[in-house]
Amino acid sequence: MKVKEEFILEAFGENSFPIQDVERIEDVCIHVVNASGKIICYSKGCEIIENMKHEDVIGKNMSDIYDYLENESMESLVLKTGKKVQDVHVKYTSPSGEVADVISSTYPVFSKTDPKKVEAAICIYRDISDYIHMANTINKLQNDLKSQQLKNNGTQFTFKDIIGSSGPMAECIHHAEIAALTTAPILIAGPTGTGKEVFAQSIHNASPQAHKHFVAINCSAIPENLLESTLFGTVKGSFTGAVDSVGLLETAEGGTIFLDEINSMHMGLQSKLLRVLETGKYRKVGGHKEITANIRLLSALNQDPLKAIEEKRLRSDLYYRLAVFSIHLPPLKDRKQDILDLVPAFLSTEGAAMGKQLFKVSDEAQEILLSHDWPGNIRELKHAVTHAIYIAQYQDTILTPDLLPGYLRKNISDKKIYEKYLSASIDDKNLKNTLNKIEKQMIIDVLQGNDQNISKSARDLGISRQNLQYKIRLHGIKNYDDEF
Repeated sequence: MKVKEEFILEAFGENSFPIQDVERIEDVCIHVVNASGKIICYSKGCEIIENMKHEDVIGKNMSDIYDYLENESMESLVLKTGKKVQDVHVKYTSPSGEVADVISSTYPVFSKTDPKKVEAAICIYRDISDYIHMANTINKLQNDLKSQQLKNNGTQFTFKDIIGSSGPMAECIHHAEIAALTTAPILIAGPTGTGKEVFAQSIHNASPQAHKHFVAINCSAIPENLLESTLFGTVKGSFTGAVDSVGLLETAEGGTIFLDEINSMHMGLQSKLLRVLETGKYRKVGGHKEITANIRLLSALNQDPLKAIEEKRLRSDLYYRLAVFSIHLPPLKDRKQDILDLVPAFLSTEGAAMGKQLFKVSDEAQEILLSHDWPGNIRELKHAVTHAIYIAQYQDTILTPDLLPGYLRKNISDKKIYEKYLSASIDDKNLKNTLNKIEKQMIIDVLQGNDQNISKSARDLGISRQNLQYKIRLHGIKNYDDEF
């Protein structure tokens, strides 16, 4: 049974929500303690997370069940102050020894007869261990990569690895190389797939901090409740079950931290990041001691910064701090010249990994690659080249159109049809004559594609059979099959 927190709170406030219904809820842990600390409600979700049975908990005092003093718990704090404690990240060990990461919120329930009197406290928490496991897995993969990376600093790329000789790309590289020599914050803007992290790593490796760590985090990949503790770290004892943890700001000490998709960071945390930039100091979650942030901050977003500000996804005051230097990476469609450099590079690196080698791109395949607009940018182009290598035979040495993804071949086919119709009528400036020529040529092509069958052709053209017959007579088209 699933139910929203707001509904639970409202129902308890009205004393209209049967406790037995609450206790059937499985997706979150909900337990309620009365003013004396006795547990009066314990949901199925609590049994799952804490690995304890309902009958072993219900009716007992919290201090008899949980391994902390009575006045240390969030429930005790809420009962005492009447103030809610919301969205606390806790590393929790249950009485049965089960360890879990949870996001916990505790709310007061007030007496109907005396609005100032707290009668109970409702604690609601969700197990986020899977998210933590995912984050730990990502960190492990990053650590494993370090041994294979160019430098033992968390990076893989330098400016030499950036491929592209077009004017727009040369300008971006030149600007980034100048910015790298400073310690100022840099904001990199560009559509998805344009290589923002490649630039960030290259800037780090050309900077005075190159021998120190480069730490990257995608702000959209971490749950909102975890992002703050991931960045700043936590202090043991700040909340029940909380442990000392190192944040990424501390991990990047003396080096560079790269915040990708910063426009996904919630506004409250953006204000705390702004304070770090203004004062050079921060506090761990639950901590009181100010820590000096000796880091270089690079950030990126996948939309125009001014549009992000307008949409209230980026604070304007933070933007001016982040963009002491700003680099705007152009989409691949605006620098198609670079495709001629990127494709051979991908053929070499990806082909070597698969034991295949395509040494050349045919003229027809090159035409297809240059005609596409690449909404996915470099990432999409790399995918197309990798696709070609996968389906190529080991004896193949040339990338031909049949090796490319089907949607690319269809795009060029549609374009050629359009150009064919346009060229057939471009010498005639009379609009009516031009449209008639295009219509006639299209009908002939569709009839030929359907072996002159008029019924199939009418369906493909999206008109009635009778209308097609009329147009055939109008344009004087011969040799078609008038049978069903």
